Amino acid sequence: MTGNAQSNGSSNLEIAQSNQDLIMTKGKRKKRTWIIAGIVSAIVVALVVAAIVLLTQEDKDDDKKVIEEGPALSLEDLLQGKVNPNSFNGTWVTDKELLYTDASGNLILYSLGERPSVLLASDELIPGSNNFEISADNNYLKVAHGFQKFYRHSYKARYTIINLRNTSDRIELHINDTYDFFLVVWAPVGNGLAFVMDYNIYYKSNVTSEARRITNDGTFIYNGIPDWVYEEEVFSSNKALWFSPDGTKLAYARFDDTQVPLMVLPIYGEPGSMIFQYPKANVIKYPKAGTRNPTVSLHCVDLDNLSEIKRLEAPSNLETTQSPILSAVSWATNDTVSAIWMNRVQNHAAIVTYLITQASYTMETIIDLHEQAGWLELFTAPIFSKDGSAMALILPVDQQNGLGAYRHVAMLSRTSNAPIEPLTKGAFVVTELLGWNHNHNTIFYLANTANDSAVQHVYSVSVDTKETQCLSCGVKSKNKQIDCLYNVAEFSKDASHYVLTCAGPDVPHISLYSLEKKVIDWNENKELQELTRTKRLPTSQRMRFDVDGGFKAQVNLKLPPNLDISGNTKYPMLVNVYAGPDSFQVVEKFNIDWGTYLAANKSIIYATIDGRSSGLKGNNMLFASYRHLGTVEIEDQIRVTKQIQDALPYVDGSRTAVWGWSYGGYASGMILANDNEGIFKCGISVAPVTDWTLYDSIYTERFMGLPTIEDNFVGYHNANLLLKFEGLRDKQYFLIHGTYDDNVHYQQSMLWAKVLEQNDILFRQLSYPDEDHGLGSVRPHLYHSLEDFLDECFIEKESN
Repeated sequence: MTGNAQSNGSSNLEIAQSNQDLIMTKGKRKKRTWIIAGIVSAIVVALVVAAIVLLTQEDKDDDKKVIEEGPALSLEDLLQGKVNPNSFNGTWVTDKELLYTDASGNLILYSLGERPSVLLASDELIPGSNNFEISADNNYLKVAHGFQKFYRHSYKARYTIINLRNTSDRIELHINDTYDFFLVVWAPVGNGLAFVMDYNIYYKSNVTSEARRITNDGTFIYNGIPDWVYEEEVFSSNKALWFSPDGTKLAYARFDDTQVPLMVLPIYGEPGSMIFQYPKANVIKYPKAGTRNPTVSLHCVDLDNLSEIKRLEAPSNLETTQSPILSAVSWATNDTVSAIWMNRVQNHAAIVTYLITQASYTMETIIDLHEQAGWLELFTAPIFSKDGSAMALILPVDQQNGLGAYRHVAMLSRTSNAPIEPLTKGAFVVTELLGWNHNHNTIFYLANTANDSAVQHVYSVSVDTKETQCLSCGVKSKNKQIDCLYNVAEFSKDASHYVLTCAGPDVPHISLYSLEKKVIDWNENKELQELTRTKRLPTSQRMRFDVDGGFKAQVNLKLPPNLDISGNTKYPMLVNVYAGPDSFQVVEKFNIDWGTYLAANKSIIYATIDGRSSGLKGNNMLFASYRHLGTVEIEDQIRVTKQIQDALPYVDGSRTAVWGWSYGGYASGMILANDNEGIFKCGISVAPVTDWTLYDSIYTERFMGLPTIEDNFVGYHNANLLLKFEGLRDKQYFLIHGTYDDNVHYQQSMLWAKVLEQNDILFRQLSYPDEDHGLGSVRPHLYHSLEDFLDECFIEKESN
C-alpha cells in the first residue's frame, strides 16, 4: 500500500499524492518508499519545536515581501507539474562514470575523472525514452520503448539494442514473432542478456547469439518476475532474477499462482465504441487475507549448462502451513547465494546462504530471527564485504533503558548462528543502507536523528572502529542558504563517490561528491526556486503533542499567508491522514501539494499527524497497533486534532475536516465513525480499505495475523469499517474510488456504499470508470470535486 504518506517498509497502501500507492516505502519498499511520491512537494520553512512555536519575525517579514506581491499558487501549477523538483537524472555505470540524458535528450557518459564526457547516443536514437542501460563492456545500449503498463512496477516493452561503436547497427530484440518482454537485464560481465517473455526466462550469452530458453512452464507460473502480490508488497520491483557477480550463474524466483484465487476487474471502455458494446474484464491472481498465497521457490542455473537447474529449498524451521515468503535475494560471492525467508505472518525469518557446486548445493542458516511484539522488516537484501565473509543489513537492536528496539546497521559473519554485531546505536532509525567502501571498510547509510525524527542525514560508519560521521550535516540549500535537513544519496559502485540530494526543507538541489570534497553542483532547480519566490505560499509550523503510552505525536501545519494569529479570524482546518503502520508524513522534505494550494488560495490550515504506529520513532511506538488496526492510530488522529483546536486560537473547531487515500481513506472513515465529540465536521475517503479480509494477504497479515478464530478473528472484526456505519449518521461524507483499482478493489467501496444506503445514511459518492488506484488521468476533476465538497463543508452559517 503506498501513497501520500511515506514508508520505511515494503508495504504499499496509499495516500494523497500524484502517484498513489498503499505503502512502505521500499522505502524501499524503499526503496520503499510507499518510499512514497506525490503531486509533490511543499515549501516548508519549519522549525523543530516541542511546543507551539511560530516562525521568527524576521522569517515572516521576508516571506511577506514575496507573499504580498506575488499571485497565489494555482491548482494548474500543481497539475502541470511546475512545482515538481527535478530528481537525479543519472545512473552510476562505474566507480567514476554516470549515464544521463541532457536537456536536449542526448545520452551522455559523464566522467568524474580526467576522461572527457562522451556523447553515446543522440536524441534521435532514443526518442522519448528514459529507460536505457549500457552493457557491462560499454559496447551496447539497451533502449526500452512501446510500454504497456500492467501494475505499479510491471510493464511490457520493446527493446532496441544499439551498437555504440556503430550506432547504425541495431537489433530489435525478439523471439520468433514476439517483440514484447516483461523484463530484459544485462549480465554483469560482457553483453549477455536475460529476459522474460510469456512468463518464461531466456538467456543470450551475447547480443548476437541465439536466445536459449531456461524455463518452460509460464502462464499462472511466473518465472523471473513477481506476481501481483510480490511485486506490490515484497520486491517493489518487476524483477525476480539475479546474476552472479561473474555472470556465470542465474538465480531466479518462481511464483506458482495456480491455486491463488482470481479477482475480476471490469473494463467499461470508451464511450461510443462498439468494441465495448459489452463490458470486458481483466483477471488477476490476488490473494486476500487468509486465502491461498502463491507458492514461491528459489532456483539457480549454470548458464553454461541450462539443463542443470537447482531448486534451493527454503529452511524447514519456519512455522508456516503454506509456502514461506521469499523476501530478498542477493549473491555473496560468485558461488554463494543469500536469501531471506519469512513465515506467512512475517514475524519469523531465516537468513540463509546456498553454496552452489557443480553437482548440488549446501544450505547454511546464518541467523534465525523472531519478533514477538510485531513484525520483521526484512525486504532488502544485505550488502557484503569484499570477500563475502560478512554481511551488513538493517536489524532491530534493543537500546536498553526502556527505549526498546530501533532499526540499526548490523553486521553478521557468514557462519551459522552468528551473533549480531550492531555498528550503530541510539534512539534513531536507520532507513537505508547505501553502500560499502571496501578500501576504507566503511558503510554508508541514511538515518534520522535522536533529537528529531523528521530530519534525515547521510552517514558513514567504520566497520573496524564503529566511528560514525555525518556527510550531509552542514550542507546549505542553494535557494535560501538554510540547512539541508532531509537528505538522500546514491553511491557509486565502489562507494567512492556519491550523488547527494538536499531534499528539503528548501527547494531541492543535487550535487556530486567524492569522499573528500564536492565535485560539481548537478541541478539546482532554479526554475522552481523562482516559482517559490514569486508565488504566494503558506508557511509551516511543526508541533508535538503527547499521546497515550508516553509517546509524542508529530504534527505539521501549513498555515495560510498573512495568518492572523490573534484569534479574531477563524480558519478552517483539513487533516490529511494516512496513519498506516510504519508510514510517516511529518519530515523536513520539500513538498508543494494540494494542501499547499488550499492553504495559499482557500485560507485552509492543512495538517498532518504522525501518531502511534507511525515509523521513524522505534519499535515501541511502531508496534502500538499490531494485530488491532483501526484503534490507536485512529484515536491519536482524533485526540491530537482536538489538542490543535484547543491550543491555537485561530483554528475553527466547528470547521475541521479529514481526508485520506488508501489506508488514509480507511482512516478517515474510521475517524468519522469514532468521533463522538464533533471534532470533525466532514470527511473524505479516496480508495479506502473498508474490510481487511478484502485486502491482500502479505500486507494485511504482516500487521494483523490471520482472520481465523484460532488467530485474530476478533482483531479483523473490530477493524472492520463496514460495521461502523452508525458513526457516520448526520455527518458529511464523500466516498471516491476508481473502478479499475487493482490494489484496493472497487468492491471495498461498493460494500461500504451498500451498508450506508441500507441504513439510510446520506453521503456523496464519486466513481471513476476504468481508473486505477492513483486516479492519474482524472486529477483535475478529482481536485475540483474535492474542493467543491470542502466549500460545502466549510460554509459558515449566518448567525440569527
